Amino acid sequence: MTAQERKEKTEAYLKELDIPFNFGLPPIEEESEAIIRTAADIAKRVFILVYLGVYAEDGDKEEIIEFFKSEGLWDSVSEYEKKLLSKKKLTEKDKIDISWQSEGIYLMLWAINKIDHLGLPIDQCNIGEMLDLLPNAFDSTKDFIQNATVRPTAEILDKSDLIYRLHWAAREADSKDEDIPGNIDIGIIQKWHYAINWITYYDENWDDILTDT
Repeated sequence: MTAQERKEKTEAYLKELDIPFNFGLPPIEEESEAIIRTAADIAKRVFILVYLGVYAEDGDKEEIIEFFKSEGLWDSVSEYEKKLLSKKKLTEKDKIDISWQSEGIYLMLWAINKIDHLGLPIDQCNIGEMLDLLPNAFDSTKDFIQNATVRPTAEILDKSDLIYRLHWAAREADSKDEDIPGNIDIGIIQKWHYAINWITYYDENWDDILTDT
């Protein structure tokens, strides 16, 4: 499937859902040009975000940092995340921002075949059910990371194209102070878009990902 065909397929699906779309939004990358992060890299990012969530819930940051280092995750922690871990105390905004990362975790677990069906970004994910898919707190992550498998590139790109166009629809309605079509949650779609753009190498570094529409 070409990028243009993927765009047209997504637009037809959005039409079925009665969700508006922008004909002017370009296709995403061609499958032959796409670069998808490895399952191991995605799994590592899942654990980093999960344990940042533990930190935001008043977890022991020294224990978390030591865990990252012992599990070989520290080099994958972003510069911004290291700054968060260096703070004496997180602000309420920090905690809220970290808590929203659970939606990105959900998408990444889908990308590595831990969640079968992603659905639409309408309802917030069940954090307890997600955590049940992972090793117990502070248990080794190594088997999980080594055994993770990433979905086919075509499947990742199908979802990327859909998320891109859904995010446009959500932003367009929000900018006009209108109800967002399809009951799409703009906070969820933002985090899905961020995560899928990282998975597809929109930028090298987690901190620098953009969600253009």
